[in-house]
Amino acid sequence: MILDLDELEGLSKKILGFSKSEWAEVSVESNHEANLRFAANTVSTSGASENTSATITAVNGKRAGTVSTNDLSDDGLRRAMARAEEIASLAPENEELMAPLTAKQNYLRSSAFDARSTDYDWTAEERSKIAQAAIREATAHSFETAGFLESGVYNNAYRNSKGLFVADQHTRNTFSLTMRTADGKSSGWNKRASHSMGQLDSQMAILRASEKCTAWQDAKDIDPGVYKVILEPSAAADLLQQFVWSLDARPAEEGRSAFSRPNGTTALGQTIVNEKVHLYSDPSHPLVPSGIYGESGLAVHPTDWIKDGKLMNLTRDRFWANKTGKDPMPGPTNLIMDGGGMLPEDFLTTVKEGLLVTSFWYIRDLDDPTLLKTGLTRDGLFWVEDGKILYGITNFRWNESPLTMLQNVMDFSKPVVTAPRDGWDGMPMCVPMLYVSGFNFASQSDAV
Repeated sequence: MILDLDELEGLSKKILGFSKSEWAEVSVESNHEANLRFAANTVSTSGASENTSATITAVNGKRAGTVSTNDLSDDGLRRAMARAEEIASLAPENEELMAPLTAKQNYLRSSAFDARSTDYDWTAEERSKIAQAAIREATAHSFETAGFLESGVYNNAYRNSKGLFVADQHTRNTFSLTMRTADGKSSGWNKRASHSMGQLDSQMAILRASEKCTAWQDAKDIDPGVYKVILEPSAAADLLQQFVWSLDARPAEEGRSAFSRPNGTTALGQTIVNEKVHLYSDPSHPLVPSGIYGESGLAVHPTDWIKDGKLMNLTRDRFWANKTGKDPMPGPTNLIMDGGGMLPEDFLTTVKEGLLVTSFWYIRDLDDPTLLKTGLTRDGLFWVEDGKILYGITNFRWNESPLTMLQNVMDFSKPVVTAPRDGWDGMPMCVPMLYVSGFNFASQSDAV
């Protein structure tokens, strides 16, 4: 069994009790992960793993050494601490190494832990039912389906030798699947995520993937160019995650980012995207609750990143905050974008025309100063006219900036819980379908 928060608290105390260094810190994690994979219309693998580990950092002056271990015996923990201290004695001085936090932090309460999702037998049965439903849908249409379901329970804690302690826990459930025709020429994809297995909308994911596979058959070629696009929530999530990852004060103030301005200033307070855009994070959000602490146990609070189109905050690590005389700002543990009142499927019926993008794949950086990215569309690209999908479109490689995309937002649906396909799956996200006035598709792609 994984360790509960009380046990992690005791373990963290024990580990720091072995320290002989000037100060030390430890992060302990105890996790249970289970998964089910299916392909070619049959279950292929299923498994579960449990692990408890500790990451120990010992510090003397400006020298630090870090060791990770899952040997939790007293002897194993002593050896890990001694090894961290040995590494610290050999390491070069790190001028950016910060002293431990000593001030009491005001941690939020988060509902990211769903007790029902810790019933391993029940979640295993649910995963089996979802896979069965997907295979049944595929068989009914002579499709082949493949997918992956994962459920996790994560308990974690942080302690430093100066008295700061925080513990947190969350659950996470994800489901993604692809439907393909037998000849492999048409494909549909969908993905859902939730902290609660009971709230994982798997049936809708199955139906949407099946509908897309049907609609994308006999896809047409159109020329590359700039088109209006409708980004499904998962596609929007990928670009919004790329955007928020770039909100770092240090490169901005050093003149190295899209948010840099002349003479070491930044775009803070300036209108940088469409005034309709409100992008924020809040660990206590009811639909996408998330982690309550970040670097060195620093508390994470509700934060506006973009409001009324203005850049409101940049992330700032403790070193850069100290150097610039400003407060540290940890990165977001979830991401929410406000939207309209209609669900995505209803909102789509109001769109006059554009390319409907199901998902993005293999997103890579092209140019940091403009935040330009490149990637592919995958598993369902469609031409929409007067609120209806008319036909499938051959996939494209695209070159576009999330910043430009947000500048070009015209309208959006109601935000829904979703997950990025190409990005980090561990960030809970609630974002709308976006209708964007221009998106640059650079060349056709043979990807399905």
